[in-house]
Amino acid sequence: MAAVYSGISLKLKSKTTSWEDKLKLAHFAWISHQCVLPNKEQVLLDWARQSLVAFYKKKLELKEDIVERLWIYMDNILHSRKLQNLLKNGKTINLQISLLKIINERMAEFALLGSQRSICVVLSCCQGILSTPALAVIYTARQELTVDLLSQLCWLACRQPGAVMPQLFEVLHLTLGLYLSIQRQQVNPRRTFGEVTTHLLQPCLVLRHLLLAGTWTQAGQGLLQPALGRDIRSQIEALLRGGAFQAELLPSYKEELLDQQQGDTKMGAMKNLLAPLGTVMAGLVDAGYCEPSLQAAVVANSVALLYKLFVDSYLKEGNQLLCFKVLPPLFGCLRISHLREEQLQALSASDWTVELLALEQLLNSVASSTIYNIATDRIRHGETQFRFYRRLAEMLLNHPQAPVPAWFRCLKVLLSLNHLILEPDLDDLLASAWIDAEVAELRTQKAQEALISTLFQTFAKLRQVPRLFGEVLGVICRPAAEALRLPVLSAGPAAVLRKCLPDLPPSQVLDAWALILESFQSLVLPDLQGDMDMALKSLSLSSLLHCVMVHARSLDGDSPLPVVRRTRRTMDETLRGLVKPLLDLLCKPQPSVPEPWRQRVGDSALLLAHTWAQVDTVLGLSCDPYRSEPGALAGTAPEPSSLPLLLPGMEARQWKEIEEFAAQSDSLGRYCLEQLYLQRMKNTLLQASVQSEEALLALRRDAAYILGSGRASLTRGTTASWDGQVGTVSALTYPVAHWHLVVSNLTILASYLCPDDLRYLADILLRTLPTSKAQEGPAEEEPDITLEEISKAVLHSPLLPEMQSLHSALLLRVTASCTGILCAGAQGGPALLRQQLPWLFEGDYAVVAHGESRFPKVGSEGVEPRGEIAQNLLSLARGDSPVQLEGEKLESILRLLEVLSALQLDSLPPPCHVHCVLLLLSLAGTMLGSSCSPSLTLRFLMTCYRLLGYLQRGKSAQSVLRVMYVSDIFEITLTSLFKASRRFLVDVDDPSWLEFLQVVGAFLEQPLQVLLQRKLSPELNFGKILAFLSSSQLRPEAAPGTRSEDQTPLGQQLLLVSLTKLCQVLGPLVKEQKQHEALEAPRELLQAAVVQAGAVLQLCAARGARGRRLPPPVLSSAASLLEADVALCSGHGGTDHVLLPRAALYQAVYSQILSELPALAGDTPSLQAAVQFLTLFFLAPELHPQKESVFTSVFQSVRKVLAGESFSLKLVLYCRAFGERSLSGSQVSCSPSPFWSRSAFPKVPHDDLGETLPPRSLFPASAFSAPVRSYLHSCFTCFLDKQQPSRYIVLHFSFSLILEIVLVYSFEPLFSVLAFFCPGPRGQHR
Repeated sequence: MAAVYSGISLKLKSKTTSWEDKLKLAHFAWISHQCVLPNKEQVLLDWARQSLVAFYKKKLELKEDIVERLWIYMDNILHSRKLQNLLKNGKTINLQISLLKIINERMAEFALLGSQRSICVVLSCCQGILSTPALAVIYTARQELTVDLLSQLCWLACRQPGAVMPQLFEVLHLTLGLYLSIQRQQVNPRRTFGEVTTHLLQPCLVLRHLLLAGTWTQAGQGLLQPALGRDIRSQIEALLRGGAFQAELLPSYKEELLDQQQGDTKMGAMKNLLAPLGTVMAGLVDAGYCEPSLQAAVVANSVALLYKLFVDSYLKEGNQLLCFKVLPPLFGCLRISHLREEQLQALSASDWTVELLALEQLLNSVASSTIYNIATDRIRHGETQFRFYRRLAEMLLNHPQAPVPAWFRCLKVLLSLNHLILEPDLDDLLASAWIDAEVAELRTQKAQEALISTLFQTFAKLRQVPRLFGEVLGVICRPAAEALRLPVLSAGPAAVLRKCLPDLPPSQVLDAWALILESFQSLVLPDLQGDMDMALKSLSLSSLLHCVMVHARSLDGDSPLPVVRRTRRTMDETLRGLVKPLLDLLCKPQPSVPEPWRQRVGDSALLLAHTWAQVDTVLGLSCDPYRSEPGALAGTAPEPSSLPLLLPGMEARQWKEIEEFAAQSDSLGRYCLEQLYLQRMKNTLLQASVQSEEALLALRRDAAYILGSGRASLTRGTTASWDGQVGTVSALTYPVAHWHLVVSNLTILASYLCPDDLRYLADILLRTLPTSKAQEGPAEEEPDITLEEISKAVLHSPLLPEMQSLHSALLLRVTASCTGILCAGAQGGPALLRQQLPWLFEGDYAVVAHGESRFPKVGSEGVEPRGEIAQNLLSLARGDSPVQLEGEKLESILRLLEVLSALQLDSLPPPCHVHCVLLLLSLAGTMLGSSCSPSLTLRFLMTCYRLLGYLQRGKSAQSVLRVMYVSDIFEITLTSLFKASRRFLVDVDDPSWLEFLQVVGAFLEQPLQVLLQRKLSPELNFGKILAFLSSSQLRPEAAPGTRSEDQTPLGQQLLLVSLTKLCQVLGPLVKEQKQHEALEAPRELLQAAVVQAGAVLQLCAARGARGRRLPPPVLSSAASLLEADVALCSGHGGTDHVLLPRAALYQAVYSQILSELPALAGDTPSLQAAVQFLTLFFLAPELHPQKESVFTSVFQSVRKVLAGESFSLKLVLYCRAFGERSLSGSQVSCSPSPFWSRSAFPKVPHDDLGETLPPRSLFPASAFSAPVRSYLHSCFTCFLDKQQPSRYIVLHFSFSLILEIVLVYSFEPLFSVLAFFCPGPRGQHR
């Protein structure tokens, strides 16, 4: 056969053989073991290489598809496992340089022309070479080829970004890794520097910029994995560091940067020296290697990187000046460093952002290192660095860019370097960065806040905060277009002052206070009359003074007396020299002045008045010497019988005028006047005569004024948000500020509001609650306050139930809204609804409230009111409802019920409690229209019954039983649910339906428990309930093809749940009374309930036998029914082993659970119910099958559960609990064969297990039975075969009880099992 194929080599070289045949022959020769050629792999590889080289050198004419197939053939060889095995075995395969050259040429062609033909296969060939060390050695030997390949790959990615495929980045990653290994071995630093700066600098910087910009990761392209992109960027940075900033180049950098001023004697020598920084900068700013717009971004993005690499490479003791010397030239590469002023204005906002981000990174590199030392720079270097930073500061302040966050951050870094850099231009800094800055975006606000915070911290350390306030006042008071200015104290600056002022010493606070007061009195107050700009300045100064007075640290009894006296004098001067003149100016009749002027002056005057009153009260409470100091107008204690004034020295007539003025508009002045009234209320409450009639009337008047002041604006509402700062209150934000004021002080106001005001408060609260999750909005995106957020906070506040009057008003408002919706949906009009459901209406609320005293009596027509209410609700549940609700109205009621859920209903007084229960029962029985979806209906009913269950756990739960019997509640609930279940288009195992069953079951169980605890005719009520439930059973006489509501699968589950709850309540009662044979009624009732539940359970279990899993309610009911049956039989005749009546049913459920148990691992409710049933099944040995061991079968199923894929710690704990309960039960009920061979051992207590076990000495090793040995063996095998060490957690937790029992008796078989699977230290799973 070798002779047959020996001519392949000649045929491949023959000119007469077609290229199609050549490719087939070459492919066959490569894959065939029968083709024998000397050095076959090298021959075939050389043939493909020579053919490609001849084609690209124009020595051979081939079709494009032949060329592509040649590349594919080459790629197949390079990636073949056969070649890899040959290389691994030591065989040498040589690649010629010509192949690498044509690969590089193809990359250059792809990059320049954008040709896509064969690019994938060429990249694949390149990847095959680079990923194989034995082949990549040729690139290592020819470094210039690696540099050329890397350059072309970078340009391919940069110049054709839209045509890049993921494979390119993998090849690029390999090439960068190969070059870095070559670079580390290079001994000639100049060669490496030349390669990097000449061939690689530009393409690598462009590629890095595009990677940072997310060019290939945005818009869902998915061309580049983020991790691979980060790796490539790291490789580029390592390449630049290893090429341009080598340790061997440090002398050259020193010669270039530090010795340029040494005279002309060295100029000749300098020509022969390498100028590394100049070379790098020339390559960076060289025009033409990319588009001008892209190049500007690349330069800005690269200067910070180059400076960081330089600092990381050369920064050490003594090189600080060298590292600084690099900074000005690199900064000079940015456009903002050399453009003229008119050109600076031409830069767009995006250009400024890019340039300032680069400058920020440069400055951060300086700040994070030890480059700038103030003393060293001043003494040794003549403030060289300082002057450069000053030029930067001047450039930034001469061209403010407040919309750009990086502009603020650059100023912040300069300030942290040395406050003297910015101090000469402090006024311009405050004006452009704070007072006159227009900041809208949240990121920019954060940057501005950080700068102002650093500014105040710096001057606080210098103890020059008053001087800083003086500069601020100078900027505010300078001539400017005040109408265009934003509020001085928005959220950011105000937060800075709140943080800074409490840490200042009182002397500095008083100095700043005095400066503001002096500026106000000397610069603003004299020219305030009729001047709109001055009015705006007065408002700015008032906001600033308010912040200083309110947020400064208060005095106390230990404060120095001079400070207290100075504070007293300053307070008096503020009131006498500023507040009163402003209020007098406001009260004077001035018909010629414009209304906006009066409004601004009024805002300023009332803000200062409110601030003064608040601070005066705080100082009087916290500092006794303050009150004892004499004052001109302030500080004089009122007469014991008099009430506090709004402000000392102001007549009541003036306040009337001020109130009339404030009522004209929604403004800051009205808000501050409300604050004044609130402050007077607090002062009144602080007085000892608060219980006087005069004080109570005053408190009610003030509370009514505060609430009534903003009534109109709150009724209109607003969608605006407020930042919480007093100075930013406007006509737009006033409703939010007013509502915030009212809500924040509800604990004070609520006690003095009349019922109408409380109803108004409840109405506003209900109306302003968010109606959807989208309306609430994420807190991190919307930091401001809205009406919806305030109302939501009130609703969920723990203080709301403590304010009983408001809580009751809100509850009444919610119920009235529900009644209004029901009236709107009444088919026969409200009159019929009032006649059938009188308790829904507020006018009849008292009937329910006073009904407790007459419920036992007989009504006018001989019918008990208790029975009348129940009959009305029962007729409603049966479908005789006068109300029909459609989808939109049902949504509205559901929102109201969610509000009701947020209220704490467990402490309602009996009338309110009864009213809520009757309302919810009425809602649950209401007829729903066709537009109500099944999911909406289910959610609505679930909410109703969850609320009913919550009410039944309240302290007034018994009051409902004075209106209706427990049997009535049972019948009303189940009748309406049976009817509603027809609308639920859900499966019996749907999670929402299962949750609904839990809610209904919890609600039905609570009145039954109360019935037993209170002994409210239990036999009568249980009898009625059983009679009703028996009438709801499956009726054989029903017409063929028809079934009632309770005969549907969902109805059967509802019936089963109700019977189960009845058995769960009666079961413990029977156990308690089994010693008293005279009390047979509970036993008979339980027996009747068990019989009915068994019939329904058999129907529900039959569905499981037809291929469906048993849902959790059926499993839980089976467990409860089994427990009740055992309780009945255990008390019958005193025997413990009576055949249970429903043994076949329990055995069928047991068999089905065993088969389903592994599938229940991911369903926690079902697993829990199944474990409960199996535990009870163990306790009933008369149910155990005769042919198999129940213990072995169950534990084999548990083993399958734990061996499955969906295991968790919760699953482990369930299985462990099952093992504990099962073994506990086996002490009583296991037969001789299942677990161990038991004899009549004396039982002694065992502390570790909490069980009674035989003594250790009496338990021989032979008692360790074969089932246990096989069980442990299978468990170990299962877990060890998984080879997952984490499974040992499962092993430990699940079977620790078995191991504890066994270890107590030192069973040798256990040690043999352990020794088999854990042989020693070498064992993999020890």
